[in-house]
Amino acid sequence: MPRREVSLDHEAAVRGAIEYAEKRAGADDQAFVEALTARFDQTVREASRAAGRFRVTAGAAPRSFHIYKDARYLANARALARRTLAGTRVIGGRPVAADAFLDCVAVGSDDEWGCTGTLIASDVVVTAGHCADFATRVFFGANVAQPGRAVKVKKAVLHPKYHRGAKNDLMVLVLAEKVTAVAPRPLAAKTLIDKATDGRAVGFGNVDPMGMFGYGIKREVDVPVASPSCRGTVDGHDDASAYGCDVGLEFVAGRPLLERDSCTGDSGGPFYIQDKAKQWVLAGATSRATSSSMNNCGDGGIYVRLDRYRAWIDGIAGVTLP
Repeated sequence: MPRREVSLDHEAAVRGAIEYAEKRAGADDQAFVEALTARFDQTVREASRAAGRFRVTAGAAPRSFHIYKDARYLANARALARRTLAGTRVIGGRPVAADAFLDCVAVGSDDEWGCTGTLIASDVVVTAGHCADFATRVFFGANVAQPGRAVKVKKAVLHPKYHRGAKNDLMVLVLAEKVTAVAPRPLAAKTLIDKATDGRAVGFGNVDPMGMFGYGIKREVDVPVASPSCRGTVDGHDDASAYGCDVGLEFVAGRPLLERDSCTGDSGGPFYIQDKAKQWVLAGATSRATSSSMNNCGDGGIYVRLDRYRAWIDGIAGVTLP
């Protein structure tokens, strides 16, 4: 007997979980996040049973220990959920509309794709330093398996202090030709990043917790910020030791609100925040999972603060930022 597909209205399930959590949690932000995750997971389990499928799930059990006890993260997560309920933000992730975030590109070798980057000048893409071994071209489009535009990389410049003193997980790709059909993304100012409570991660990465499957489709997800500059403390530990981030050079965001986060293949991809005019500007580049994560994906991520590297980027021969 063939199995039926799971029928689930994802948006309705998210809204229902948020409303349920608001009623159950009172003023307790941690209880809110726990109730939100548990309720959504229950809805998915019920839909799976109705379709004759069995779904193994972690429920609301915390896997990223430190971020789950971080009051900053919990408060920001609840605020983000409320904006999702109002219809202005997206918890749970989705494919990016064909005409949105055109500056977010796939990065790969001549044979395959494997990272993500952002166009920050007409012929300049910023991505992660650990993508250096296969960064010979970039792809403009929504799906690497569908038509788009591939542009060769003329020069790849790895940060000179990559993994020296700090991670400095950054690389600049100077393209072989200018891309005039796509507007470069402006970099966010320091003061804007310092005040950020959430942002939107976009990338072509994988979608399973182990980071092995699903690369190639551009997706977006809104995630709360835990530490905007790797300064502060959580659960008796400073941010650097709790998360494995570099003080002043990186920020921490994510951990599963409905199991959605940046993942393998999103490396180097954009983390956008909104400015006063509600325009998306580029705050960071995706680097890696937090040191307290249990899985490659879904337990929170570390992002390189691009405001701290603007002078270095501007000083690269052939690079002129808008």
